[in-house]
Amino acid sequence: MFLWLHRLLSPHCPDCQLAAMENKVCQSCETLKMQLSIANIEKKQLLESILSLTRPAEIQPPSTQVNPKDAVPKMMTWNVRRQMLEAEDRRTAQILSDQRKTDEDAKKAASKPEVQNVTSSANIDDRTQSIEQLEKELGISEEVKESA
Repeated sequence: MFLWLHRLLSPHCPDCQLAAMENKVCQSCETLKMQLSIANIEKKQLLESILSLTRPAEIQPPSTQVNPKDAVPKMMTWNVRRQMLEAEDRRTAQILSDQRKTDEDAKKAASKPEVQNVTSSANIDDRTQSIEQLEKELGISEEVKESA
């Protein structure tokens, strides 16, 4: 407590100077201590990363999802079971009837002959006359008769 008074009254005391010299730390020592602490921290981080790679991975158990069909109690009355079976049968019957309908529609579409253009004899006569007129204009009918 009275150390500050001692320093004030006798600033050049040999004991105080010796203590000050011992407490004085050189700059190069401080730098080396700082570098050593940095190297130790890096070494620790490297060791932890290597150990984390070699540790077995923590396997999380898969989440259990409950299937609604499995949630049905094992013991059920016959009425409930019969209703479930009937509902399932109705669904299967509906699917089968839909399939039959699509099959029948496909067969009908395949068995129908394609509608051909049915032309009346008047249309045919008109076409032949127009063809003959074109041949006369182009002179084709005369060339065919001469070559024959």
